[in-house]
Amino acid sequence: MNRSRLFLLLVGFGLYGTLASPALAQDSGVVFAGGTVSDGVSAFAGGVVSLPGARLGDGLAIRGTVNGGTYHYRTQGVRIDAEYYGGEVAMVYQTSGAWGWANASVGARVTDTNLDPFDPANRLEGTRYDLALQAEGVAGKDWRLRWFGSLGVFDETYNLQAGLGRKIGDDETYAGLEVGLQGDPSYRTGTGGIFIETGLGKGWNGRLSGGLSEQAARGAKPYASIGVSHVF
Repeated sequence: MNRSRLFLLLVGFGLYGTLASPALAQDSGVVFAGGTVSDGVSAFAGGVVSLPGARLGDGLAIRGTVNGGTYHYRTQGVRIDAEYYGGEVAMVYQTSGAWGWANASVGARVTDTNLDPFDPANRLEGTRYDLALQAEGVAGKDWRLRWFGSLGVFDETYNLQAGLGRKIGDDETYAGLEVGLQGDPSYRTGTGGIFIETGLGKGWNGRLSGGLSEQAARGAKPYASIGVSHVF
């Protein structure tokens, strides 16, 4: 089964590339949104809100994310067009310091996938519920390392991302390289590209990236992604 399903910033990938720096003492949360265009189209939006007694980057928080998109694949010579919608609610443990920040979370995920025509071999058809484990973070100042990992326990889905960027000038602008690997038991997609991210003022941060994705059953395809966040 060849499944062109490039999420990159989706399905638990919400904070990757959006929170550029350790949060300030008065910050309590962050909202984020973005999307990716490749063989298909995907989009997401969500937020993290610290629980009472905690703050953004320190202590417990709740994260909520919604997402949706389209993709296609071929099986036995037949093209299958798919659209999906989903959401996730997770409990997050946050830590941060002069070195950067890191989060770890566990949550519940629901995804509804519709296929045209129906594919009886695709077990992700219909409404699926999953246990989602996730970790992400940022470390460094002049050179900045980002990482993200997400695992769907029951559906055996995974999404691994990493990026290394260099600070440009005196402001919060970084540019660098990113790589990724995602899939489930029926497919695997690798990605590689470049990114640039910068502070946009008044708590806003933006990120653009692009490159190539590859699957064993097809040639390399370009992708482009955008993400934006706001700390409050």
